[in-house]
Amino acid sequence: MTTVVPSVDLQLRRDVETDPFDALDEYRDRDPFWAESGDFTEGGFWVITKFEQCREILQDAIAFPTEVLWPTPLLPTMAGPPELQKLRSVVIKHLTRAKVLAMEASIRAHAREYIESFAESGSCDLVSDFAQMYPIAVFCEVFGLAPEARQEFRRLAEGFLHSYHEERDAHWAAIRTIVRNEIEDRRKHPRDDLLTGIATGVIDDDLVDLETGVNLASTVFLGGLDTLPSNLGWSFRYLAVHPEVRQRVIGNPAGVPVMVEEFLRLYSVVAKERRLVGRDLNFHGADMKKGDRLVALMSVANRDEIEFPDSRAADFDRVVNRHMAFGAGPHRCLGSHLARHELAMALTEWHNRIPDYRIADPSGIRYNGGIFAVTTLPLEWEPSALQPRNS
Repeated sequence: MTTVVPSVDLQLRRDVETDPFDALDEYRDRDPFWAESGDFTEGGFWVITKFEQCREILQDAIAFPTEVLWPTPLLPTMAGPPELQKLRSVVIKHLTRAKVLAMEASIRAHAREYIESFAESGSCDLVSDFAQMYPIAVFCEVFGLAPEARQEFRRLAEGFLHSYHEERDAHWAAIRTIVRNEIEDRRKHPRDDLLTGIATGVIDDDLVDLETGVNLASTVFLGGLDTLPSNLGWSFRYLAVHPEVRQRVIGNPAGVPVMVEEFLRLYSVVAKERRLVGRDLNFHGADMKKGDRLVALMSVANRDEIEFPDSRAADFDRVVNRHMAFGAGPHRCLGSHLARHELAMALTEWHNRIPDYRIADPSGIRYNGGIFAVTTLPLEWEPSALQPRNS
């Protein structure tokens, strides 16, 4: 018999004073259950929390297609096979691991630029002074945007991601206008950047049409501007109160990528993936009907004890770590290689310069319940303890 829950608040309040991961912890390890209310839209929905069940859903885009929420769908996010694979092929060749590794010196330089801007002051808000600045600098370079465009794009992205209705629509329209102009320019004057790759992309032997290119580029742009700052916030919140782990970063930089994977698992900031049920089916005992809404809670699944023993603790020696922080299946995050490398560079470069720091005012930390984020993280350190910058 299916369990029915009156309400599950998956959106949570936007600004909260407590860890939003704890708010969903009570739903761990449950069989699929029905929530009568609590999602973004009217009507009930299925909730999936177990690791293998969430993976099964995300890997099957036919039985569990993405719900198209807007008249103009986000691409490739809201596309389904076979269009999904064709759209992804336009982008993914520009975000391969080899492409990202070729950018290492540049990514490192961006991290150093922002760290140096506040290192001597002895304090910063990790979120506003670093986590929200460094990723957009990197992505503007990948995208092919001029440095002076960073602040405007950040403002528009923040406005879109954290507003509603008419205000959100206005930000989205502004982003699309800028992207449209950039794509039109790239078609006349191609460069070596991601925007050119989208502008000159080919699907079924035809140039990607302008509207599709604008939707695709705008969505890809947004994808890198909220999740990575959130990942950085959670990682540094943990490191600020675990000096022994900071020493591990300093003493073994080669091990930082493994640490990044554990941070991604433990703090999966994209907490949920929405899907529809594509046909009548029985899913692990739940009789689902075509058209039912469904939410896979990855933030909960990534703390499934069956897959991750001692799942609520950070284990930086975890041998098997099949986390779903980047999703799974045909919709898996296109920018996962870039995100991983940016996180590793951030941890390495920060601790090369600022090895010892603390949270200045724990009561001042705030969180966000949409994309799970630390929205303020005041850090402080002794300037006299700074390390000279390694070459």
